[in-house]
Order: sequence, then C-alpha cells, then structure tokens
Amino acid sequence: MNISIVAATELEISGLRDLLFASPHTIEFSVHGVGLLQATYHIQKVALKKPELLIQCGIAGSYSNELLIGETVVVYAECLGDAGAEDHDDLFDLFDLHLQNAHEFPFTHGLLMNENAKTITHLKPVKSLTVNLAAGNEQSILKRRKKFNPDIETMEGACLHYVCLQENIPFIQFRGISNRVEPRDKSQWKIAEALRKCHTEINHFIHQIPSIN
Repeated sequence: MNISIVAATELEISGLRDLLFASPHTIEFSVHGVGLLQATYHIQKVALKKPELLIQCGIAGSYSNELLIGETVVVYAECLGDAGAEDHDDLFDLFDLHLQNAHEFPFTHGLLMNENAKTITHLKPVKSLTVNLAAGNEQSILKRRKKFNPDIETMEGACLHYVCLQENIPFIQFRGISNRVEPRDKSQWKIAEALRKCHTEINHFIHQIPSIN
C-alpha cells in the first residue's frame, strides 16, 4: 500500500521513520509546517499524489479530563476554532455568520468527519478543534469550551480532514496528548512520552493493514 505520513514538525515524525524503516508498504514522510496555511498547502500537494492512505500524527492539548497525558487518540470530527468573529463575550463561527453552509460537503453539521476513525476500536475517538492561535489563557479556554465542546486542540488537524474529504483520500489523524489545555505552562508538557506512544500506535496500525483490507 502507498501510504503518506505527515506532521507539523520533524520532531513529531522522526521516530516513525525509524520504526517503519523495514515496512512492507511504500511510505512517504513529509513535514507540512505549523498552522493552517502551511498545512493546507502542503497536504494538498501530498494529496495530488493520490496515496492510498494519508496519516497525520502529532501532539495535542486536551480539554477533557477523561484523556490521560501521553494517551494516543484518533480524531473522528474536526472543527475550526478561530474562523469567524468575536461579539463581546461570544464566539460566532462561519456557520453562525451564514458565511458557510454547515451541511454543505465536506461539512456534516458543521464538522469535518472521518468515518475511518471508527475502525481503530482500542483508541478513543475524539472531537478536535483546529486553531491558528493555541489557547493559553482562561478566557480563551472557557470561550472555546463553551462554543465547541472539544476533546482536544491542534493547529493543523482540520486541514487534513478538509483536503482528504475533498479529494476522496482515506485518512487517519493520530494525536498524542502532551498537555492539558490550560493557562500555558510548558514545564508540565510531556511531548516525548506522547510522541513515543503515538508512534507505537501508528506502527502497530500500519503493520495490521494487510489483515484488515
């Protein structure tokens, strides 16, 4: 199988290069950069090569107390967290502003869905919020939690979902929980642990592909 694996940074993908060195599949690795602009452009270029599967891996912050630091999750739904407008203490997304139809493909009730996530039954499926500005103060966190009720937050996940849905390419987004979404304190982050476990799960998933096709 031809598989493309993308991540925002080399740090988030380097461990997989070693784990999958002898994989029987044809695997291409690439770094798409941080944030929606770089990620969308790069993932679109990868999609033009028509891989049979496109995997995104990386870290994420968790809004949910049910997710453990270091745990690996798969994203079944994505939404955009800072596309729209602020109105005093309220957030309005593109659907609230009638600038985008919440039921127009590739959106489903305002979400970018991935049914493939349901096939990985031993990992928790989560709803992710994609933003250009990561939440780092109590006010932003409370607003986003109230408006979107997300499980996790990233800076590129929706790009993967949007492009792959548009191009009809099978995809999976794996995320390792590195921190809580809270007032910013990087001393509490567990990036290495989150990535190590995430890479192990992806390696296991890829080696199981022949048995589930």
